[in-house]
Amino acid sequence: MSASQNNKYQPHQIEAGRQAAWNEREAFRTPALADDRAHLYIKPSAPFTSGNVHIGHVRSYSIGDAYARYRRARGDGVLFSFGFDAFGLPAELGAIAGGVPPTEWVNGCAEHMTGQLQRLGFSFDWERSFMSSDPIMYRWSQWLFLVLLDAGLIYRGTGNVDWCDNCQTTLASIQVEPGGTCWRCHGPVRLVELPQWYLKISAYVKENDERLAEREASGLWDDVALSSQQYVLGRVDGVELALADDEGAQIQVFTPHSEAVGSARFVLMSARHPDVERWASHPEVVDSLDQLRTGGWERSAREAETIPLIDTRRTVTGPAGTPLPVIVSPLVDSRFGVTAVLGIPTADHADAVVAERLGLGGSLGGDGEEAEAPPAIHAGTPAVRYRAFDFAISRQRSWGTPIPIVYCEDCGAVPVPRDQLPVLLPLDIRPTGAGNPLAELDEFVNVPCPACGGPGRRETDTLDCHFDALWLWVPACVPQEARGQSLEEILALPDLRYWLPSERLVAGSDSGNFVFDQRTVTKALRDIGPLAFLADGEPFAGCLFHEMVIRDGRKMSKHLGNVVDPDELVERYGADTVRLAVLYAARPQRSLNWSDSAVLRCSRYLAQVWEYTQAKLAQGADGETATEREPATGDADGGEQRDKTEHLRLRLAKWCDTAVEKMTEDMDALEMHSAVRNVMRLFDRIKDFEKRVLAREPELNAANRAALLSALEVHAQMLAPLAPHIAEELWLAFGNEDIGTQTPWPGVSFQVAA
Repeated sequence: MSASQNNKYQPHQIEAGRQAAWNEREAFRTPALADDRAHLYIKPSAPFTSGNVHIGHVRSYSIGDAYARYRRARGDGVLFSFGFDAFGLPAELGAIAGGVPPTEWVNGCAEHMTGQLQRLGFSFDWERSFMSSDPIMYRWSQWLFLVLLDAGLIYRGTGNVDWCDNCQTTLASIQVEPGGTCWRCHGPVRLVELPQWYLKISAYVKENDERLAEREASGLWDDVALSSQQYVLGRVDGVELALADDEGAQIQVFTPHSEAVGSARFVLMSARHPDVERWASHPEVVDSLDQLRTGGWERSAREAETIPLIDTRRTVTGPAGTPLPVIVSPLVDSRFGVTAVLGIPTADHADAVVAERLGLGGSLGGDGEEAEAPPAIHAGTPAVRYRAFDFAISRQRSWGTPIPIVYCEDCGAVPVPRDQLPVLLPLDIRPTGAGNPLAELDEFVNVPCPACGGPGRRETDTLDCHFDALWLWVPACVPQEARGQSLEEILALPDLRYWLPSERLVAGSDSGNFVFDQRTVTKALRDIGPLAFLADGEPFAGCLFHEMVIRDGRKMSKHLGNVVDPDELVERYGADTVRLAVLYAARPQRSLNWSDSAVLRCSRYLAQVWEYTQAKLAQGADGETATEREPATGDADGGEQRDKTEHLRLRLAKWCDTAVEKMTEDMDALEMHSAVRNVMRLFDRIKDFEKRVLAREPELNAANRAALLSALEVHAQMLAPLAPHIAEELWLAFGNEDIGTQTPWPGVSFQVAA
């Protein structure tokens, strides 16, 4: 038995002791490769170095940690590590507000957040943790950029960005205030078109779509995760037609309204359509298109009522034989991708608005008016369009991965040789929110051309942190001692083939874009070669997306004053209570509307578990009772007394078996909400067993006491993935040896660690 006989639950003392023991024995270190052992890689989300862990992080990591501990308890080898997404605008803004260089800001944030996570007892392998802003790490982004550039999956183009003329810089959406003004100078913000580097996700959109059926059939992707991928795809089914003008020039057009093609009134073409220059060739139209691209338009003009429309002064013959004007507008991109579509006002509200602006008449039926009946025309072939299209990966900001490109007047854009990576980001930059400090550093900008040796200028845009996220699922698979090797050597390590694909990603429901693009790049690296062993090009065999934590029906934010501080909760109730509360309060697929009731419920439960279990262990340590020493006496017929409580012990055993069975199903499915309720229900039944026995006998006999203690031991094992500190302490209190890895799942036997 444990030496501890204290019946009062003291979570901070217990948690400090358990965490010290875990650290001493490196309990969560990634196991060595062993083909005869089941193994899996659980990928948690990589947070921004924002300065503080919030309750949403606690929810996410509590789910992943419970699953990791459960799989270890089953005897599986588990890789569960952690990384910080340290580049990007949030860190830059934090550094500006703090008046320090970004590198100092993110290092301080990472140190503080690591301490918070460690106090919560998450079982990360911290030896394999990383920060994306470390040079040895961001060379991954630079290497990936060059590899995809060579494969034609990164290209130079132009794209619309939010631009502040006063600050002479691009802005992210969160830097644009309501009303379309700059967060820094409060001047007007407009959309302009600037040269950008683009990631060609369109090359794999169709395969990403087709692979979703396999994801769904696996049963390892939850509905929220699958829906997120469908949303990012933006698949639209319809028909495709070839239309021509009077001179025979053809254009392929799409519509989701095959039944109404006869009512088409115009053709709407994306400003990024590959044939837009041919159709917008009139001099005045060219000027309008250039103005759209270089002069920009009001940021608020993004809806059908206000978005720019450019009449090309060209027409094509529509399905009904009528001429249809060809219009260029960014409106089509967000609805159907980079394509050309039929405008059918009677079938689509946005088309009706555009038709009215163009003076073409026609309206969507409704409000008591009969829609115009379309001519009975059956044309076109089945086709699909996707809203997902190539996106810009370069940013005109300084806190990010330097893009490994040098511009030379003679050679053009020249990639930096891979053996010269990383291109180092100066550590002493101090962004202010105006301009780009990198462009002002001569020692960074002015370098020899890698091709001819002549004068060159570095690219001063940096990679968006979204690009860094494309590989953030890989480094945890790489042992610390191998991280200094070349990327080609790293990607050839047997460790990657052992751990990949990740068995389960656990992340917030807002991670759909990240996962979609990670799936895209994995397929690209499969085809290029480094990840050829992932035949389906999928980085995650399973995926769970949990919903956000809200309070009073609203998203938590400092501005609203409804933020819950995990540190305060841990200080007051202990880590186990906080972790259990976020699991107990709602299914992962449902928003967690925070209230103190879940914390109070879980705090009372854990205190009862501790005090009740310790009391029963103490009673057992006192030795046999008088009842146990008395031999069975004969009954009136001369036989032995019948055990009046045997059926209760059988019922308790059945309750335990059922609880383990149900909770095993819950844990396999990451249904932590149900798992918590099952383990709580078992505890209630254990106490009910004692009450029922004592209603028949004055005290527990040896058999009933043994049954009660056995059930409490099973309960501690079931509780271990969810509230690991208290559960492991109780497990040891039953006289079990510290096996050095994880309290085993009921029915699982481990060898004691050396």
